[in-house]
Amino acid sequence: MSGGAGAAGSGAGGAGGAGATGGGSVAAGAAGGANAGAGAGAGAADGGAAGGGQAGAAGGGAAGGGGFGRPGGGARSGARGSGSGGGRAAGGGRRGALVGAGVVAAVPLVVGLVGAGVLTLGGDRREVVLTSGLAAAVAASGAVLSAIGALVVLLLARRRARRRRAATALSAEFERGRALERAHHRRFLARLDHELKNPITAIRATVVAHDLAASPQLAVIDDQAQRLATLVGDLRKLSELETRPLDLERLDLEQLATEAVAALVQQRPDTAGRVTVSVTRVPWAVPAVAGDPDLLSLAIDNVLSNAAKFATTGPIELRLREQDGWAVLEVADAGRGIPEADLPVVFDELARAGNARDVPGSGLGLTLVATVLRRHGGEVTVRSLPGSGTVVTLRLPGA
Repeated sequence: MSGGAGAAGSGAGGAGGAGATGGGSVAAGAAGGANAGAGAGAGAADGGAAGGGQAGAAGGGAAGGGGFGRPGGGARSGARGSGSGGGRAAGGGRRGALVGAGVVAAVPLVVGLVGAGVLTLGGDRREVVLTSGLAAAVAASGAVLSAIGALVVLLLARRRARRRRAATALSAEFERGRALERAHHRRFLARLDHELKNPITAIRATVVAHDLAASPQLAVIDDQAQRLATLVGDLRKLSELETRPLDLERLDLEQLATEAVAALVQQRPDTAGRVTVSVTRVPWAVPAVAGDPDLLSLAIDNVLSNAAKFATTGPIELRLREQDGWAVLEVADAGRGIPEADLPVVFDELARAGNARDVPGSGLGLTLVATVLRRHGGEVTVRSLPGSGTVVTLRLPGA
């Protein structure tokens, strides 16, 4: 009876192994082997039971093999196990139990078209074995990506370099164009001065020889001749400003401003008491400037003269202060102001505001001021409120 039970167990183990192989399923084969081993153990009382255990182990082994598509030998192993000795069968049972517990699934891994390795899971073992093919593929991919990155960086650097060269060339060309334009302009002003000076001098000499009080027409001619003489003189100054070498000195802007106010009051006594000078000394004093005293005095004189012409009765304030290391001089008046439409062209040559036609002037005053400030590395700006007044701001870098 014991031998029959063992044979039955062997048959069950073989059937389980065969079923696993025929179905091609790893899970089904493993389950069949385990059930067969359990049946063999339950019916065994002596060496035949051990044979059943060997058959169960063989069935489990067949299941593992069947997962890779190879025909399992579970049935044959089970048959041999039924006639084997107890010691051999017992050893086979222990070996089958260890293998069945240790290998639950062995799945090949594929990356793209390259076999990368084998993933083994189950029991106490969790392994990922990578072949040299994957390592080579990863290394090659890294090298390709590094090369692409280096190429991108190189292309971007070359593009930036080309842009810098183009910008530098464009800037140099622009400066050459401006220099050429200024040179043509200086020649034109010099020629104009030469052509107008002699006729104006002759006209004035003829008019002065007569009694201007007896002839109002001659008085008008003399006034206009004087105006033309002033215009020619300003044009000459403007031409000289472009090329005249600067005699730079360390200057106190407050002293220049005080002298300019005194000269204005002397020329226009009506401004006495209306012109005030204020200097901000704390927390930062007005810095000294490096400049040509004659040219900077000319610029301040022109700004004060304009203020006096357009603010015949209101106050005129000259304010000095420091701003971010620069010396700032402002001249503010309470005159008629400048229309907003005329502000963009106030520094153009011969430009005059639409509401200033009745006031004598050449239209070159602010042009002279802007030229002087530009040659000193400074700047001039104008703000105005029509009907309320104008503020002209001169900014010079501190020495």
